[in-house]
Amino acid sequence: MSNQHGLAPGDPVDVHTRFSDAWVGGFTVAAIVPEGYRVRRRSDASLLPGYTSESDLRPSSDKGSPSFP
Repeated sequence: MSNQHGLAPGDPVDVHTRFSDAWVGGFTVAAIVPEGYRVRRRSDASLLPGYTSESDLRPSSDKGSPSFP
């Protein structure tokens, strides 16, 4: 599946939060589906609820954190 950032499952990403209008690190792309992206929190491997749009993701600025498969 094609995307503007070249993201693939397993890639570390930052997620934009509308609550504080900020980018937050510590996530990975879990899956890319027609509805959007499934995103996993690296700290506890939990999937975020629902789907995240491509405009709310960017490649991670924190490359050194461990990631989950």
